[in-house]
Amino acid sequence: MLNGLNNNKDRLIKGSRLVVRIAIVTNRLFLLAVVVGLLLSWIFSAQFAALLLQQNAGIDVQSAMTGLRLLMLLGIAMAVATDRLLAALAQIIASAGAGDPFISANARRLQTIGWTLLALQLLDIPGALLEKFFPSLGSAAPDVTFSPGGWIAVLMVFVLSRVFAAGSAMRDELEGTV
Repeated sequence: MLNGLNNNKDRLIKGSRLVVRIAIVTNRLFLLAVVVGLLLSWIFSAQFAALLLQQNAGIDVQSAMTGLRLLMLLGIAMAVATDRLLAALAQIIASAGAGDPFISANARRLQTIGWTLLALQLLDIPGALLEKFFPSLGSAAPDVTFSPGGWIAVLMVFVLSRVFAAGSAMRDELEGTV
């Protein structure tokens, strides 16, 4: 029975490691694409404006360009936060795969994940402002809705960080007495 649990654990760790690696690569490609898009929006601003006019003849081009650039900056901030979150998660998975997840480093990693989740939740605010003040973005505007689950996840990860910190401190104390 124990061998079956270990096999399931190994598959879970391997599967999680693969999913997180794919997410990291995808997120970094997204980040690169948005940075390039932002740079190109300034280098080829006339072409971007013409493209916007082609899509919607009555559009306020200046407002749409400003909104798109702000949207790209928001995307960059979200991708950077997501990259930090995924990097910390990858390290936690690696320590779990090595058989020692209850270490103080993982408590700090969980705290990093908590802060990045908080940042992502707070980035909804500029997203909502973009949606409100740049109607020229149309369907490109973020559709921001309040997410109670997101806020609960932030709280949960910070609590787990404290649990991991206390657990690793207790384990270190116990090892010191043996």
